[in-house]
Amino acid sequence: MAGTGDAPERVLMLAWPRGKWRVPRWESADMGEALKKALHDAVQSDIHLALVDKVESETDLPTLHALPENIRADFADEDAIVAAIRAYVKGTVFSGTRDPRTTILCCTDSRRDACCARHGFSTYKALVAVADPARFHVVQATHLGGCRFAASLVVMPQRQRYGRMSAGQAMAFLDALERGVVYLPAYKGRTDQPEPMQVAEIAAMGWAQDHGLDMDAVVLDAPALPHTVPEGTSLTLGAAIGSTRLAIRLSARRFLMQGNCSIVAKGGGVETMRWCLDAVQPEAAG
Repeated sequence: MAGTGDAPERVLMLAWPRGKWRVPRWESADMGEALKKALHDAVQSDIHLALVDKVESETDLPTLHALPENIRADFADEDAIVAAIRAYVKGTVFSGTRDPRTTILCCTDSRRDACCARHGFSTYKALVAVADPARFHVVQATHLGGCRFAASLVVMPQRQRYGRMSAGQAMAFLDALERGVVYLPAYKGRTDQPEPMQVAEIAAMGWAQDHGLDMDAVVLDAPALPHTVPEGTSLTLGAAIGSTRLAIRLSARRFLMQGNCSIVAKGGGVETMRWCLDAVQPEAAG
């Protein structure tokens, strides 16, 4: 899981009943062709388009919610929604109300994979049960990617990715977000950083936490990194936590990645090279 923390830079959430979600994740039953085309074009423009629902909410979700701008708005008809989406793709945020809360998208997309619903929905319900609605906006979302048969979440506008989080971790997760720190047990890594840097930073933060140091004080060295490597390649990265220096050893390993249950059933999958942690050791002073 470590090293897969890249989160979308721009997210557009469209409120749509979960029972109507389809594949691909930005299409749904009862959508007009113009809306489908606008959503498809938004995705092609590197905007993460998520259909969202919140069935237990006492009030309706806004029609559109743009992140990281945190602007939400309702629209009278699909033509107005299409116009707002196309304007957003071109860089103009639609008029609306600013929402200061942290948004947590939790994948519950059973159309993509039954595991998303099985694991994601229990985590979603646990989050909703304990989250302060004035501080957190928790929604069910269509497929976020990287679920790997476990709950997958994206936190915006912080652009943080989390995975393999159980319902029992909901309170600790929200407490970490309240304090402005990452929730390390489910954290996938810092967005927009190379995979080895993500893995090394998580390892250094874990070492700091285990040794009573401030994990937010971790500073990684920034060496030149290889773009392609053969399996078994070793890499050592350095990190500083105040006056403490760490040597973090990684190795490249090949894994068979099977993204959902249907791929497993068909015996499919893709061989993928991943950077894995081997050891974290403090360096001798001097």
